[in-house]
Amino acid sequence: MKEYFLKKIHHPREGELYQFLELDAQTGQEQIIDPFESGMLQLYPEKEPASDVFTITSKRGADATGFYRGEKFVVQRGSKFAASTSPKCPKKYIKLRENLMLDKLLVPFQHQLLLMEDTEFNSPMMAMGAVIGGWVRGSHDWKEAEKN
Repeated sequence: MKEYFLKKIHHPREGELYQFLELDAQTGQEQIIDPFESGMLQLYPEKEPASDVFTITSKRGADATGFYRGEKFVVQRGSKFAASTSPKCPKKYIKLRENLMLDKLLVPFQHQLLLMEDTEFNSPMMAMGAVIGGWVRGSHDWKEAEKN
């Protein structure tokens, strides 16, 4: 059985970074992994019937998926948030992103911020502002994902 975990490291040039590791329980060996290729960040199957999935991307690096759960909007685990915020980003979105980082739900990964768990937002607009790190006009930028 393999176990996955994060390890915070300090890089002399890049500053604070995170490594994604896999631990082999039998040997005790740790191996650095890519969280997407390893399956660490596979989306969990939904317990309820699958709802429509929406996506959003931005020029600054956001690449996220989400769906409605009742009145809430859920951004899915493995979504990538823009690493920076725009100069016009409202303080409420900056604070929301900071809280997600403090709760270790959002971690730096390859010039983006990676969401470690499905996260509920009060609205798709709040989710979009946090994901893109900028000012938003409405939920129109969440596009329905193509169905497989």
